Amino acid sequence: MNLRPIAAFFLVALLYACASATQPAEPPDNRAADEAAIRSLVQEWKASAQAKDAAKFASFYADDAALMLEAAPLISGKPAISDTIGGMMQDPNFALTFDPNRVDVALSGDLASEQGTYEITTSDAKTGKPVTGRGKYVVVWKKVDGAWKVLVDAPISGADPAAPAK
Repeated sequence: MNLRPIAAFFLVALLYACASATQPAEPPDNRAADEAAIRSLVQEWKASAQAKDAAKFASFYADDAALMLEAAPLISGKPAISDTIGGMMQDPNFALTFDPNRVDVALSGDLASEQGTYEITTSDAKTGKPVTGRGKYVVVWKKVDGAWKVLVDAPISGADPAAPAK
């Protein structure tokens, strides 16, 4: 009996098994759960703004996060963001609300984007009376040690975001 064909078959099978074992497994699709987690975090984040709790508000940002406010230099890092937001929250008329209308999570499960609308009220510098602004925003989230954190927060002021484009 010639054992060469049988040995060759087993060798090929062994090589195939080794090759397929070294292929990286496709990550599980957890996008729906991650989207739900981010939407839940947004509600907590919004509640911290309404409570004027600057420390809690800043806790949603990654240590290396960036906040891009209109007509202001780039605000980098959680301490600078906390200081900036804390200063804004000292305004007696400060109020901030925001609502996501879209959350997209990467299949890899490590990055996500959020888009929505916001409304902010602050005091007019001259009169001290409340002034309300509305706009759109984009937030980039990343997973840090298994928890979702804001990497980039970019509010964009402008016309009523619900108004149709012309």
